[in-house]
Amino acid sequence: MTGIRNGRGRRLRAGAAGLLTTLLSALLATSAACGVVPSEVVDAGPAPAISGTPTLVTIYLLRDGKLRPARVAARSAHVNDVLDALFKASGRPANRLSTALTGLSPAQTQLVRYSPYEGSRNDPDSSLSLRLRLFVSGLKISRAAMAQITCTARLSPEVWVVEIARVTPGRSGRLKAHTCREYWDLAPEDGQLPP
Repeated sequence: MTGIRNGRGRRLRAGAAGLLTTLLSALLATSAACGVVPSEVVDAGPAPAISGTPTLVTIYLLRDGKLRPARVAARSAHVNDVLDALFKASGRPANRLSTALTGLSPAQTQLVRYSPYEGSRNDPDSSLSLRLRLFVSGLKISRAAMAQITCTARLSPEVWVVEIARVTPGRSGRLKAHTCREYWDLAPEDGQLPP
């Protein structure tokens, strides 16, 4: 009986040794197969992003106190991106264009469904009309600055009314509704402004 036990024990040890050898060989082959030594994960910052070609949009700048259309690059033709381009525009000395938005920046922009009737429901419908609410931080907002903002926003056909409020640290002003019609006196002689 001792001979049977020794034979079976040897076979089990030989089988275990063979299995261990196979596992170690597989592990070594896997790590060396591609020629790259495994390493820790290294954080190298945000993933690269592909940015598309900027879109040319129309904004209103000033010349001799009158609104003048100017073409500038924006991320997209969405009204938020157009307004972002408007606030970043610093004027164009070659065309004697300037801006009344210096010292101002958009703090928050909201697009909400427009309804001319108080208390009307906010149901979706086929014709999308929006009210743009813009909270601006910085200096006092001049009439020329409001004209630039309002008339630029009204170039987007879905925006019917623009509401602008000035915000200061810890306080928000009251939203006041504007349409570009208020600023038609600032239209250039050879041009026309949106309604």
